Amino acid sequence: MRPHLPNHSYIKYLKMKSIKSLLVVASIIVIGLVSCSKGSTGPTGATGPAGPAGPDSVLYSPWTPLALTYVTADTLFEETITAPAITQAILDSGVILSYVNFKEQNGTYHVLPTVGLLGQGFFEDFSVGAININSVFDYSTLPYRYVVIPGSLKAGNSANPKIKGYTIQELKAMPYEQVQQVLSNNN
Repeated sequence: MRPHLPNHSYIKYLKMKSIKSLLVVASIIVIGLVSCSKGSTGPTGATGPAGPAGPDSVLYSPWTPLALTYVTADTLFEETITAPAITQAILDSGVILSYVNFKEQNGTYHVLPTVGLLGQGFFEDFSVGAININSVFDYSTLPYRYVVIPGSLKAGNSANPKIKGYTIQELKAMPYEQVQQVLSNNN
């Protein structure tokens, strides 16, 4: 029931009533928190059964300088890199990402997906145990790394499978640091 007060006085009345209500609620919360105390730790429970095996691990190579050789018959620079982590299973259901590491004169590094070099005449073919690189330009001495992501869960009939929410094309276009974050075990 509204008391008979002038309009501006009624607003003050409502504000005071709201403040009192908030103080009561805050007091109840504070009393509840203060009165609760942590007791002593109980005995350790029995160890449960082992869980299922985790997903396959993401593998990566060390940074290795490219050593391309010019092949006159092809008029291309070429190199074959031994990659034992690339198996038939990886080719059938996994993902292979690769990067080069450019260093500027000021010492700044830029790790770029090699897919970004396609327009620069840089091509890779993956086969069991090997990566074949062909290039119009000599990228020798640039550090190169590949990352192998085993496929552990089939995506059904999806024509565009996803890994941690990203398509293979999205992963291949990501900077190396972002792929590290996406695929880290902390996600």
